[in-house]
Amino acid sequence: MVNKKNMAIYAAANAAGVSEQEMRDTIITTQDGFFEISFSTEWMIYDIFVDEVTMHVLGIDYRPVPVNDLLAQLPESRQNAS
Repeated sequence: MVNKKNMAIYAAANAAGVSEQEMRDTIITTQDGFFEISFSTEWMIYDIFVDEVTMHVLGIDYRPVPVNDLLAQLPESRQNAS
């Protein structure tokens, strides 16, 4: 099962156009014959569905990381500069 999860992660990264090293907070769930891989990168949040047997990507949902989350990562001195 670990190998299938690794293959699903690779398929998700490839579909999103990112490297596996760029993936953060990766969560993998299995349900009804597919993997759901949820992860974020520096700028985006992804939910990708991969067929458990064929490893084909069935769907991708993505959205930008909320601005407030990005601001929270900045040093405090840069947050107040406007």
